Amino acid sequence: AFWNQTYSILAGSMGTTGTTSTLLYNPYDVQFDGYGNMYVVDCSNHRIQRFPSGSNAGITIAGSSGSAGSSLSQLYNPSKIFVSSNQTMYILDTTNYRVLTWIVGDLLGYVVAGGNGNGGAFTQIGVSYGMFVTDSHNIYISEQSNHRVMKWLNGNTTAGVLVAGGNGAGSTADKLNSPWGVYVNVNGTIFVVDRGNHRVQMW
Repeated sequence: AFWNQTYSILAGSMGTTGTTSTLLYNPYDVQFDGYGNMYVVDCSNHRIQRFPSGSNAGITIAGSSGSAGSSLSQLYNPSKIFVSSNQTMYILDTTNYRVLTWIVGDLLGYVVAGGNGNGGAFTQIGVSYGMFVTDSHNIYISEQSNHRVMKWLNGNTTAGVLVAGGNGAGSTADKLNSPWGVYVNVNGTIFVVDRGNHRVQMW
C-alpha cells in the first residue's frame, strides 16, 4: 500500500524565509481551531500566524513580525501553541521562559507560567520546547534544561508543581535527560519524550 504522495503547501514557501504574510521562518508548531483556522508558531519571526481556511496568507495575531522582545505584546522564539475552544491561545514563549495566554484579537498576552527568567526554581521555567494544556487548563511544561516536567495549575501563576524528573540528568527511572514532547491523557498519566535517553517515559 502507498500513501497519497501528492502534497500541497498550505503556508510558507519552500526554501524561502521572510516576514510577509505568505512567508515563515523556522516554524515550530501548528494547531487548528474549531473553525478550520490554522495557527502556526513562526519561531524565528517571533510571532503567531493565523491562516483562515483556504488561505495561504497569514495574519499576525500575537507577537511582532521579525522583532523579538519581552514585553506582553512581544514574543521571543515561541515554540509551542495550544488553542482552546474559545480561541484562547497558550503560547510557550521559549526564550522569554514563560507561557502566555492570548485571546485572539487582543494586543497583549498574559503570563500564566514562568516569566521570572531562566532557572530551576519552581517559580521559573528553563529552556523548554514541550507543552500540553488539559481541558481544565492546567499547563504541563517539559523543561529540557532542567530535565523535568512541571505542572502549572489553572489560576496559579506563582509557581509550578514538579510531576516528573527534576533529579538532574540521568537514565534511571526517576530521571529525564533533555525532555521535549509531553502528553497527558484523561486519566492524568503523563507521557514524556525523554530525548537524551532515546525513550518515552510514563509517569
